[in-house]
Amino acid sequence: MPTVPDAPDTAADAQGEGRPRWRLPSYIWQDPMRRYWLEAAERAFREGYEESVRVGLERSVILRLFFWRGIDVSESVLRRLRETDDLAQLEAWRERAYDVATPEDLFAAG
Repeated sequence: MPTVPDAPDTAADAQGEGRPRWRLPSYIWQDPMRRYWLEAAERAFREGYEESVRVGLERSVILRLFFWRGIDVSESVLRRLRETDDLAQLEAWRERAYDVATPEDLFAAG
């Protein structure tokens, strides 16, 4: 794999424009570190992206369960679902959504 001699400091160097770009430490542009850093960045992005998709899917499933059961969901319940990013909490609420009588009961303890 060819080495990258020096990373450009500005987008002007790389693209012919005058916008500044991210400045990364010089050691990242050396072969072994560059690969490690790029893999770590990709892994972090993928894990964050996958979790955010799963959070959205859990919210959708909860709302669809209420829709299929013919139960209207109030604005306060919608707001609380939108404000929650905890995947484990949403999964627990999804399990409860099959049995509760009202959407508000979803948030009751126990």
